[in-house]
Amino acid sequence: MNRPEMSSETGMAIPTVRGMLRLFGRAFLLRCPHCGKGPVLQSWMKLRVKCGTCGLRLQRGEHDTVMGFAFILFALVGLFSYAVLVVTLLVTRTTPWDLLQNGLPVLVIVELFAFFPFAKLLWLAFDLALRPVTPSELEWHRSATQQFETERDAPR
Repeated sequence: MNRPEMSSETGMAIPTVRGMLRLFGRAFLLRCPHCGKGPVLQSWMKLRVKCGTCGLRLQRGEHDTVMGFAFILFALVGLFSYAVLVVTLLVTRTTPWDLLQNGLPVLVIVELFAFFPFAKLLWLAFDLALRPVTPSELEWHRSATQQFETERDAPR
C-alpha cells in the first residue's frame, strides 16, 4: 500500500470508559498505548519513532500534535503544582511565602521535564481513543522508514 500521507480510515469514534482507562493506563506506565508493550522511549525527552513491539509510529503522521501534548503537559504541571500549593497551605501553621515564591517556579521547571514523556504518550492515547488504528493503517505505520512521511516532507 502506497499512502502519501496518513489518514485514519476509521474516522472519529466514541471511546468506551474501559477503553480509555486501558489506553491512558498504558501511557502512564510509559508503554505503547496501542499494544501495551514497548519500548517507546529513546531517552527521557525523546520518543522512539515506532513502538518496538507493534510498529505503531508514535507520531501518527499529524504535524500538529505539539499543541495537544503541550496542553496535556501544562495541565499536568498546573494540577500537580496546585496540589503542592494546597498541601503546603494546609499542613503549615504559618504560610511559608518565601518557600512558595522561590520553590514553586523551580518545581514547575522540574515538572516540565518530569512529565514530558507522559504528556506525549497521553496525547497519543487520546488520539487512539478517538481514531482507533485499523489493520491497514498499522501496516502503513510498520512500513515507514521515517517518522513523518507526508507530501509536505517529500523531496521535490
